[in-house]
Amino acid sequence: MTILDIHVNDGFVPTVDGSLVYHRGFGERRTAVTDPKPALAMSPRVFTAAGQVVASRSYPLAAPLPPRGRPAPLRDDPANPRQYLARRAYWASYFPDRTLIAETGSTVRVRLLNNLAQPHELRFHRAGPGGADATTGVVAPGKTSLLEFPAPAPGTYLFTDPGNQPVERTLGLYGALVVIDPGNAWRLAPGGAEFERQWLWLCHDVDSNWARIASRGQTVNPITTPAVPRYFTLNGHAGFQSLAVSTDEQLNERRKQDTLPSGHPRETDVRNFSASPVPGAVRTGQLVRMVNAGIADHQLHYHGNHVWTVRANGTDFPRSNGRVSPQGDVILQQWEDTVQLQPLERKEAILPVRRPPEAVEPVWEARTEDWTYPMHCHAEPSQTAAGGMYPGGLVADWVLAAAPAPESGLPPTAEDDAHHTYRSQVDFASDQPHEGSPETEFPLRPDVSVEFDFFNRELRFPDGSEHEVWSFEDDRSGRGLPGPLVRLTEGQLFHATVKPSKRVHTIHWHGIEPDPRNDGVGHTSFEVSGEYTYQWRPEVAERGNPNRGSAGTYFYHCHVNTPLHVQMGMFGAIIIDPPASPATPLGTRRHSLDGPLYDSATETLIAPYSVDPRWHEMNHAAGLSGEDAGLNRFEPKHFFLLGGAIASRPRGDRVWAISAMKANVVTGTKRPTLVRLVNVDYFPTLTRFMDTAGKPARIAELIAHDGRPFWNTPSPTGPAVQPSMAGEPLLTSVIKSGAAEKFDLLLRPPSPGKYTIAVDYLHWITGQTLATRTVTVTAA
Repeated sequence: MTILDIHVNDGFVPTVDGSLVYHRGFGERRTAVTDPKPALAMSPRVFTAAGQVVASRSYPLAAPLPPRGRPAPLRDDPANPRQYLARRAYWASYFPDRTLIAETGSTVRVRLLNNLAQPHELRFHRAGPGGADATTGVVAPGKTSLLEFPAPAPGTYLFTDPGNQPVERTLGLYGALVVIDPGNAWRLAPGGAEFERQWLWLCHDVDSNWARIASRGQTVNPITTPAVPRYFTLNGHAGFQSLAVSTDEQLNERRKQDTLPSGHPRETDVRNFSASPVPGAVRTGQLVRMVNAGIADHQLHYHGNHVWTVRANGTDFPRSNGRVSPQGDVILQQWEDTVQLQPLERKEAILPVRRPPEAVEPVWEARTEDWTYPMHCHAEPSQTAAGGMYPGGLVADWVLAAAPAPESGLPPTAEDDAHHTYRSQVDFASDQPHEGSPETEFPLRPDVSVEFDFFNRELRFPDGSEHEVWSFEDDRSGRGLPGPLVRLTEGQLFHATVKPSKRVHTIHWHGIEPDPRNDGVGHTSFEVSGEYTYQWRPEVAERGNPNRGSAGTYFYHCHVNTPLHVQMGMFGAIIIDPPASPATPLGTRRHSLDGPLYDSATETLIAPYSVDPRWHEMNHAAGLSGEDAGLNRFEPKHFFLLGGAIASRPRGDRVWAISAMKANVVTGTKRPTLVRLVNVDYFPTLTRFMDTAGKPARIAELIAHDGRPFWNTPSPTGPAVQPSMAGEPLLTSVIKSGAAEKFDLLLRPPSPGKYTIAVDYLHWITGQTLATRTVTVTAA
């Protein structure tokens, strides 16, 4: 039986800005700290059921390799024009460095060789028998230790050196173990979600100060020297290198193979990812395994498509009978556009690779090029490198491949057009495409039209502090924070004209999914210096269909030097309603086509937000030219709950904030109060609901997340039902939310009286409560 030797080495690694930073790592051979190319990350290895260890970047071992990582489809989809059928159980998947793959029935045998002057350990978290850790134990300098254990159940596992938690893994001692059943190699597990191919994303954070201390042979004390990450990586790379726009074509090629999802558009149905319309084909998406090996709370935000999350930390989410955990997590398969990953967390989701639902028909029909959409962490300090250089941090793209040329007879396997490349992160960060007043392609007559002008001015906040604010205004709103509320109905054609007036800005419609030109992201479209009219149409729901419909809560924000511009206040809420029905009782609205009714008079927005005063003294382009602007250090001093009763938002130059609200006690024809909770902060929050005595009260019924209803999907062919309408309400007294997550909830106080909504602002690394702000709820 083959044993894999794993070496604990150290050395210096160039980061995205070229700085050499000390790292430790699990390598495949012994190297010295002075080695110009130290072995700190193993290339992928496969433990086979036959007892062999095979060096391979792809799996299954005998499956064809998708060119540049992009699977070619089987054929066009006769039922869906301009879309394709994926090949069933055909393409191999590429895996990044630091990945070990184990087949079901194999035995993982590794020998740890500690080449350093400190004791080290290799621990496979929850991968041992019975879900225990499998560990070499602590290995003394110059010593070895043999570890063997049977491959655990199919899934994604993390391995680290847990020493001096979390210092050693932050220095680079981490990786992932992916266990796959070879008889079900295109499923997450036997009977689980089927996929076209899979991707593994390893998130990590680099603290160069900790690295400097360790490089001197000293021990880092994480208590006396708190972590301040300076670089943020995905699969070991960041910024322009992660996005495959560097001048290193070999690096670009590998990123397209193992990090940047890509595929042709297809129909998917979250009720049944294994639906096979013809032999050899399947209507499904691609699996993304997300692992947080870092120390910061990350929120992975997908543009262009929501993802359907099916598993967290080795636990499969159910399709019905959902619940909310005591920690505030929803345990139910669900749509998300922002996936929270706390340190050491693992989640798996299906990226549908579907037509972006808000792209208007003429634009979709005229498409001849790849459409590229970002994926980035919405804890915005993670989008920086060395204190600036946005987007230089934990970022990726995914590509919706163009339709093939009719004369080719075959779909293309990868993009053919040459892309502009960059020599450095500074070049990339300081060279985002600018356009003055570009034209809207295929403009249609709008049903709803708004004009947003940029403004900057000092505003007084509820605690008496005053801060410079940048935001948007329209002809009725005044210069307030948040920006004007956008409200429209599914199926309406929407136009928004942005006029930056100073420098360049964009508007990204967070959770809304149009074509890239109207998605409002600089590096995938352009930044506007004159004016531009964005155009999109919210998708119309179909009764019982969990794949259709846009009704829910979203928000918009500037996507130029995003960490700074969003903190400065360039954001506002979006509400999409279902079409009105004559049968709807007066004074009520329906949340979505299949959703519950609520009282329109007490509908309330609550948006946690905090202010770091230092950031509000910076200039528009702080950090973009390579200077250290300190944008990796978000240190808020003022904490607020923005929002209030939506029907009676005051106009004028002011901060719209909430400290008290009204809620209905449901009796007779009286409908419940809807709260739209939007986390516009950069740190996670915990929202708690309490009764008059200050005890937890399960009065919050969660009905939607990230602009999509929660769904029970027990039948692969039958209609889906929302939990609130199926007699399985998601009642809770606590909600955990990462940056940029949105939750819609109904308040259900059992009797009249006073209740409290308390929002705890948590530090993104320590989890410490930085502040708590409350809303007094008067129930009647």
